[in-house]
Amino acid sequence: MSDSSLNSLAWKVIYTASRQEKKVSSFLDKYGIEHYLPLYKSLRVWSDRKKWVEMPLFNGYIFVQPTDIQRDTILTIPGVVRYIRHNAKDATIPAAQIELIKEFVALGYNISDIGDDEKFEVGDIAEILDGPLKGKEAEVLKMGDDHYLLVSIEAVNQSVKVKLPKEILKIVQKKGDNSDLKPLW
Repeated sequence: MSDSSLNSLAWKVIYTASRQEKKVSSFLDKYGIEHYLPLYKSLRVWSDRKKWVEMPLFNGYIFVQPTDIQRDTILTIPGVVRYIRHNAKDATIPAAQIELIKEFVALGYNISDIGDDEKFEVGDIAEILDGPLKGKEAEVLKMGDDHYLLVSIEAVNQSVKVKLPKEILKIVQKKGDNSDLKPLW
């Protein structure tokens, strides 16, 4: 299969059994199935030691780009539960969103996931003034003295928060100002 035909395949999302993301990723490698498991480093503390470990950015989810034949093979991999579905079809993720996640992870921004149980208020709209995301607008979440950029990944009902320095953010729309409101994604 040529690289151009591989790039035209849709990104889909599979749901894995609890804490099986890395094992499923290994099987996908073994079968030669294009996939992406975003990982971030987290400091874990036990009573006797501290250790940096790689954790999945989205617990229980892996992005895959299967051919028609590979689609069913993925369901036979130990640890794979199912495809995420929308309107009776496999949910698809735009390649641009996958690339944005890859950028965040590669650049080493302080990334962590926001689970469904965490409640947050929609904040101001800010423009990013510097760095690889320069010129992009983002929703700001204020927690203490820090600002977070939120990027919505609709198909998996989760968001990613990226810790950015205040100095590179400029408010372009205050919270609650609905004049000229436009969707971010």
